[in-house]
Amino acid sequence: MAWSADRIHPEDQERVIAEIARARETTSPYRSQHRVALRAGEWTWIESRAVPVQDDDGNVSEWFGAATDVSQRVQHERQLRLMVDELNHRVKNNLAIVQSLVAQTLRHCDDPALAAPVIEARLRTLAATHDMLTRDKWSGASIGEIVQVAMDDCLDGGTRVQAHGPPVLLDPQRAVALSMALHELCTNATRHGALSTGEGCVRIEWRIEPAEGSPRLVLEWRESGGPPVQPPSRGGFGTRLLRRGLPHDLDGTVQLDFPPDGVRCRMEAPLSEPQAMP
Repeated sequence: MAWSADRIHPEDQERVIAEIARARETTSPYRSQHRVALRAGEWTWIESRAVPVQDDDGNVSEWFGAATDVSQRVQHERQLRLMVDELNHRVKNNLAIVQSLVAQTLRHCDDPALAAPVIEARLRTLAATHDMLTRDKWSGASIGEIVQVAMDDCLDGGTRVQAHGPPVLLDPQRAVALSMALHELCTNATRHGALSTGEGCVRIEWRIEPAEGSPRLVLEWRESGGPPVQPPSRGGFGTRLLRRGLPHDLDGTVQLDFPPDGVRCRMEAPLSEPQAMP
């Protein structure tokens, strides 16, 4: 079996040498997948195979083999592994979100009969957000799209919900977090706030502000025209999500206030340049 170890990638040499030695000692077929230098500075994945050819006395007279370029297959397998790993990661995250969503809803829902529709609405928003991200191959989502998905139950084609801001792309984690937060604000506005009456309205504005290191996204939710606001006596799922979960997922800050004239929520988060200027 004539070969040169110098052409084998340093990370593969020890393994390949051991496999060849084992084949020679046992006079068994040899097969290995490794990298070789076919051109200077360029490594190629090959699958090398060899079988011993024996003479009449049973001694190995030569090794007969071949090598096949399998670079494309190796790259495909690597991409497949990455996809599976990413899928497993997302599934685990989704299960954790659903588990927390259901548990928190049941814990803070005074009327058990209302728990099912509340959970269903939250899961519907989560599923719609994932559909949006899947459509764009999980590269991210624009805030305009996120608002549209999260506020679907509040949009009636009129002007009671106004959303304005520049094109801003959020990564999947922040997109999901913002979508769920806006859904909670929308639900509260519909039940108790500005959208619970015919005169109230909601204004959502976002902008990019310069800051040291990286620009910052600032998004503000403002309600007006609804019944006088009473601060909640205890924090429910929505309040906990906005004040605890959202700052963590956005890697930013969230200020939630309940002035008498309408709920206010201000969110800030750092942005990378490509996200701020898609």
